[in-house]
Amino acid sequence: MVRASARQWARVVVGIVGLVCAGISLFASGIDRESQRGGSARVAGIAWATVPAGTFQMGCVPGDPRCASDEKPRHAVTISRPFDLMTTEVTLGMFKSHGFMPEPQPPWSHSDDQPVVIVTWDEAAAFCTKIGGRLPTEAEWEYAARGGKDGVLYPWGDKAPVDVAGAENGAAFEGDAAQPVGQYAPNAFGLHDMAGNVWEWVSDWASPYPDAAATDPTGRPSGVVRLVRGGSYGDDPSNLRVSNRTPNAPDRVNLNVGFRCARDVR
Repeated sequence: MVRASARQWARVVVGIVGLVCAGISLFASGIDRESQRGGSARVAGIAWATVPAGTFQMGCVPGDPRCASDEKPRHAVTISRPFDLMTTEVTLGMFKSHGFMPEPQPPWSHSDDQPVVIVTWDEAAAFCTKIGGRLPTEAEWEYAARGGKDGVLYPWGDKAPVDVAGAENGAAFEGDAAQPVGQYAPNAFGLHDMAGNVWEWVSDWASPYPDAAATDPTGRPSGVVRLVRGGSYGDDPSNLRVSNRTPNAPDRVNLNVGFRCARDVR
């Protein structure tokens, strides 16, 4: 699970690089484009993939012993319109190049192609708005992560993850640093790092799943905590399952939480 840290704590710890390196404890640890459905396009250094509309079963796969109560009940969700999703997490370089000043990053974040972390929900949402997008809904995120493979444990299928770049079932996990984005093979929708590397903010307030089918759900209109998805470089494989959902206070910052943006297809 994500262990949240206050912004002030993060600034102090990240600033003392030597101490952090010795023993930090992870949280568990514009030119528009003409895109084709299922394709990708790059705008101002950001690549997008178009996720087609469709219906899937959201929630834990039957028989998965690691399933938590908040991943149930499994229910049908329809995504009624295609949408674009960034093919990678937002990097430190993207964040800076669009005029955002990041908080001091962890000592492992030494290059602009690593995911930006230590960002609040509001900062993530503001970045997405600035580039003409938004945070994905939780349902959009899970649907996209599954890559059209309904009923699977991970974005690539049911194979256990391995920390091997380029492997079909490769992901960054059980390590001590996030990796440059796009090092691991994409899923069937062309999306990298939907499992592992860093957790990703989604737009929804945390709330229980409905008992019936839903179309384009956005969660409850207000709440106390938001949600992050996907697991991180410091997590065990159980947190990399596509159905895993973890609450996180929107004003908390984490060394292993980042985000990617969605946008409506124009």
